[in-house]
Amino acid sequence: MKKPEIIINKFSFYDLTKKGLKLLNKDKFKTSPWIDNIIKKKKFNLKKIKLPIKLSKISVKQLGFNKPTELEKIYKRALKKNLKLVPPEVAIYSRLIYKKQKVGEWIRFATPLNSMIDTDNVPHLPKFGRALGFYFLETYWSYPKAIFHPKNKFFFMVNDIS
Repeated sequence: MKKPEIIINKFSFYDLTKKGLKLLNKDKFKTSPWIDNIIKKKKFNLKKIKLPIKLSKISVKQLGFNKPTELEKIYKRALKKNLKLVPPEVAIYSRLIYKKQKVGEWIRFATPLNSMIDTDNVPHLPKFGRALGFYFLETYWSYPKAIFHPKNKFFFMVNDIS
């Protein structure tokens, strides 16, 4: 597949609820109310995450889909191609370090289904956006039947690429 675009060898902090939310809403970063709600509800922590982490941006088309496709089918195909789903806390932390994003681009994270549920019981997956001089961390619905198009891109965890 593709060479990793994000490599995390160490974390600069572990508690996303306290330090993470402050940093994600400071300077050029902004989060959605759903992200804030999910982080506070779940109290994400990075201490148990095994490093290093390598993330590659993969389009739905690169996975072999040429028409709108359901999320669960995208995930199944990705897993067959030895891609891994991203822990939600890694996706959230990654917003602070990934700044190579094009203006107007939205990139979703392939997080496990039901790993990010808000207090209204709605499942989400995180997505990065860049516009108006800001780096956004927002969400998209994470239902198995949610539809994504060939041009949509996801970050997946990858092994070493030779």
